[in-house]
Amino acid sequence: MPLLPGEPRVLSPRPAQELTERLLIPFESDLKSLFLAVRARVDPLLSSQQPMKLGKPYPLGQCLEITLAVGRLIERIDASTLDDSARSGHAALAAFFDAGGSMRRVWGDLRGQYFQNAFLVGTLYVDVANDTVVSTKPKVEILPFERSGLVPLADYRHWARIAERYWRTEVWPNHAVPELAPYFPLVTSSLFQGAKLQVHGEYLMRMTLRDGFEPSRSVLRDAPMPKALFLQISRAIQGVAVTEAVSPEQGRALALEYCDRYRVKAWHRDQDRIERMKQLVNEVNLALEWDSPNALAVPKTTASSTNILFIHQNFPGQFKFLAPALVERGHTVAAMRMRRTEMAEWQGVKLFSYRPLRGTTPGMHPWVSDFETKTIRGEACFRAALRMKANGFIPDVIIAHHGWGESLFLKDVWPEARLGVYCEFFYHPRGADVGFDPEFPTKDEGDVCRLRLRNLNNLLHFEVADAGISPTQWQASTFPEPFRSKIQVMHDGIDTDVLVPNPDVSLTLNGNILLTRRDEVITFVNRNLEPYRGYHIFMRALPELLRRRPTARVLIAGGDDVSYGTRPENGRTWKEIFAAEVRPQIGDADWSRVHFLGNLPYPHFVALLQLSRVHVYLTYPFVLSWSLLEAMSLGCSIVASDTAPLREAIVHDETGLLVDFFDVSALVESVCALLDDPERAERLGVNARAFARSHYDLRSVCLPRQLQWVESLAAVDAPEAVGRSA
Repeated sequence: MPLLPGEPRVLSPRPAQELTERLLIPFESDLKSLFLAVRARVDPLLSSQQPMKLGKPYPLGQCLEITLAVGRLIERIDASTLDDSARSGHAALAAFFDAGGSMRRVWGDLRGQYFQNAFLVGTLYVDVANDTVVSTKPKVEILPFERSGLVPLADYRHWARIAERYWRTEVWPNHAVPELAPYFPLVTSSLFQGAKLQVHGEYLMRMTLRDGFEPSRSVLRDAPMPKALFLQISRAIQGVAVTEAVSPEQGRALALEYCDRYRVKAWHRDQDRIERMKQLVNEVNLALEWDSPNALAVPKTTASSTNILFIHQNFPGQFKFLAPALVERGHTVAAMRMRRTEMAEWQGVKLFSYRPLRGTTPGMHPWVSDFETKTIRGEACFRAALRMKANGFIPDVIIAHHGWGESLFLKDVWPEARLGVYCEFFYHPRGADVGFDPEFPTKDEGDVCRLRLRNLNNLLHFEVADAGISPTQWQASTFPEPFRSKIQVMHDGIDTDVLVPNPDVSLTLNGNILLTRRDEVITFVNRNLEPYRGYHIFMRALPELLRRRPTARVLIAGGDDVSYGTRPENGRTWKEIFAAEVRPQIGDADWSRVHFLGNLPYPHFVALLQLSRVHVYLTYPFVLSWSLLEAMSLGCSIVASDTAPLREAIVHDETGLLVDFFDVSALVESVCALLDDPERAERLGVNARAFARSHYDLRSVCLPRQLQWVESLAAVDAPEAVGRSA
């Protein structure tokens, strides 16, 4: 029988065992070093994204999150950044793959105690989240799969037994929403998450569809669910377009009837019907989420405080300093974000979540698909806002990053509230990022039309927003009048008291290369390595740069994904495309001095820039990166592209050197000039830090202006206070 998604079972055991014994088992300790190295890189990010889950601190309960993150990184990690043992494990794994071996994520019942995500690598069980139940256990465990105790889930009752023990949740048959019961046959109820229709992973869903709803029918035959839980769900989902039962007994009968009816109609094979049911269960669970005890706890207000609501899909985002500072000034502050969290509060800010009820329509016209996505998110935020209003929360001021559309309809809920929006970028068919780089011309003449429609979200916000804030003059200048006059320019702020030069900094690469400020280190940093941030230009400078600087090491930090612009074809990454382009021009010895570091934890990112002799930053005319200003605060000697966003921060030969974005030779000459003239490089670094402190310092410059801007929004009788800055 074909494998179900994530099913813990070895296909072709004999050849898999032969490959495992020949290529993996001799390197088992090195494999463990590899997976531990990857864990070390994903832990800081994951722990910051979700420090608590179900009331437990990271990593407890986050087996899936850790396993997915490790799986993504293991595919693209740069072996040159690993120590000897981990690099040996990486080579063994690569040889295993080349010989036809496989590694896949599996999920099941581990020893009758809890659900477990792990990897099946040949015939090895590799648990990279071994510390998510007992945090003192080793992070990584590698065992022969047959000794692991991981077995497939047999049915929904099997799932319920583990869930009740592992999650301390109650599990009941779904007799409350019989229309959805064939696809989602269980309801869970817990202290932290309240009641919800359990949306299982692909494993149980695929089993249900494969067997024509019989797994659901089997568990739905159990005794009717408790009446109190039934009434709780019925009350919460009033207004959701689903068929409801009048009693648990009737719900049980209807649920079984729907199983038979759906099987006869072959709805277990109807993908459109399946997607519709997934959309409906999301609507039901969103209603149940807002009916939970945490959702009903709206912020308490006082007569003297201002109610301030932040909107950001990944809150706190750009508001990570501003929101807590407003709490400290006595305001009542709440925030809405798309990511569900068990935390009800963050640094005094009451947290609420919203959830889109559907995805973008398949086959949607490509020119309007972006706006449909923003409308879907806007609707989700709108409906969540209605529930907040019904529960008694009325904001005086709403501060929104409107770029994803969430704040489109909030003034329809709270028309008296003052709305301030974070103005990051207004799209233009020429004069900015689009058409800037002739190497990547527009492939479709209709892109200019698509780009105009992409501004619909901006234009609709102009009608309802009372004021705007933008981090740089150039970004503000992309917005047209009359709204431009409503935008004040103030950066989010750089903590220059924390980001300081460190002459004693050191960094170890590959476990054996120790770098200090005495070494010649050239750095290049971006969230992702891509053309928008000049990665292709920097890579083309490497052959000559390495030839002229025989002792320099080049440290490149950034991921393999795409933040801006288009993805390369054939599933490749920009990183590998341009590395492959220049590699034939660089000998092995020189190439060993180029180090791809991937995405770094923030403390390592700071240390990297403190180590830098010359830092290179290139960008299209687009949003200015925080990393450039952080490098300035750290006293880096900077070579930057002479593009409009940079000219606000880099004054040529005062706070750095500017070069034509496309001039590879000029880039090489400028970097070498600074390496040859340490006094000049030192002067530029000192000036850069002084400029960052005087223009972008968080506490003395940016945060006071942001606080004044927000509080002026609350002063309804003083609209001139929120207008354009001088």
